[in-house]
Amino acid sequence: MALSPETFLLVLSSIIFIGFVGNILLNKKGIPQTLFLIAAGIATRWFAVLPTSTVNAMLPLLSQVTLAMVVFDIGMSMKIREVVSEGRSAITRSSVYMILSILVTSFLFTAVLHWNLYQSLFLGSVVGGEISMVIIPYMGNRISQRGLVSNLSMESVYDSLVLIILFTVLLNGYSQNAPLDFSGLSLISSSFFQQLSIGLVGGVLLGFAWVRVAKALGQSEYFYVATVGYVLLAYVLIGNIGGSGVITVLAIGLVMKNMTDIPASLGFGTAMPAVSLNYISAFQTEISFFLRTFFLFFLGFSLPLGVLTSPLVYFESIAVVGTLVVTRVLSTEAVDWKKTTKDRRVIESMMAQGLTPALLATTLVADSIAGSNQILPIATLVIIGTNVITAVGARRFKGQTEGLDLASLATISPLVKELSGMVEGLDQNQLESWAEKVEEDARNAAPPDVKARVGLPRPSTGSDKRVELKVSSSALPYIIDAIRKNKESMPQGTRSYFETLEEVLTRQLGARQP
Repeated sequence: MALSPETFLLVLSSIIFIGFVGNILLNKKGIPQTLFLIAAGIATRWFAVLPTSTVNAMLPLLSQVTLAMVVFDIGMSMKIREVVSEGRSAITRSSVYMILSILVTSFLFTAVLHWNLYQSLFLGSVVGGEISMVIIPYMGNRISQRGLVSNLSMESVYDSLVLIILFTVLLNGYSQNAPLDFSGLSLISSSFFQQLSIGLVGGVLLGFAWVRVAKALGQSEYFYVATVGYVLLAYVLIGNIGGSGVITVLAIGLVMKNMTDIPASLGFGTAMPAVSLNYISAFQTEISFFLRTFFLFFLGFSLPLGVLTSPLVYFESIAVVGTLVVTRVLSTEAVDWKKTTKDRRVIESMMAQGLTPALLATTLVADSIAGSNQILPIATLVIIGTNVITAVGARRFKGQTEGLDLASLATISPLVKELSGMVEGLDQNQLESWAEKVEEDARNAAPPDVKARVGLPRPSTGSDKRVELKVSSSALPYIIDAIRKNKESMPQGTRSYFETLEEVLTRQLGARQP
């Protein structure tokens, strides 16, 4: 039966609207949108609001696109120099967390529940140690320690990448019917390194080529749309010649993000224009909004209603969540023992899972992998359970933090200190580009006699990177409005900086008004 355009548009528009409502609930009420989207999917299936066949037909079309976009976004989010210098604790903690959770989960389901080894490893790679960035922006408004938020963000990016690569390797081995013994592992390893080599070389070369194109055409209208097309084309082409499309798009994103750190003497020192990076990141955010909405909605929608009354599924899901809690605590206490007790408790509660396990679980369903119908409901309930744990933790620590939740003028000083501390870990070109955009919008909105007074605070040029707060009173309302207008399009770290700046300026405005 052919898919009618009317039915397709009904499903598409409904999912977009559901995602919009979920985003409002996160920002206004602190309710993880992951929970809302899964619940919306369950309710939609329960009341037969949308045709099942149409929703299922969209899954194969979107799974590969989403995988490519998620990995490209990971590459665009990783500043290699920062990972090496500041992300060691996040990477070490994440590695220990993933290894322990995957091994324990796989052993439990193989030895106790008698799943076959491939099925157990698939489950482990789907739910094994991912933390979602969806909750981190909300937590950024609740925790005064911005370094902790950055640390969690880095962990989120790293573990999503590792799990996707591990899942891809397992899926490749499964498709070749490779046994999980010595000979089979040798075959899987050989195939993986071949795909890795081709994908890495192809991705680096294609990344350099696109940066060169950006130098000439980066200011062109809709260049960011062309970038997405280029990434998807690279994903398909390298995959068709025996390479890994996942590694290819990761390498392209890393090259585009890290060109400024490559010595000019090597002949590749031309950086991607900051404006182009800003628009690509903003466009990625819009794409990610829909893709995240669809896959989390699909998890709930595809959950068989009979599963909700099955004690076995709840037992299996509780066992996985329990494993994640224990391994999260162990990895945090082992790696972050020098941090304060409060910081360790915050890290331990930040275990909400989101798009990555949803994408991987639904990919198993789309590829008709044996056992996928058992893994999907467990992954869904694990996502729900980990998000509940994180939401409870967020509310618990909300009342214990200082900074953004205090309303008096006396908190401006610590906020400015916090603002200064955030500068060091941000891309300075990107920060300056968005500062200029905010100033431009503020000047356009300000009356003629105020335009010349519009100016954002800038970090000092010294080694301490202090932010000197010098803003004209008359320009404050227009600067605040311009920040609010632009912040939704900013990359994660830059957005956190400007949200903090907005809070500082808002309090100054309130204190100066009669």
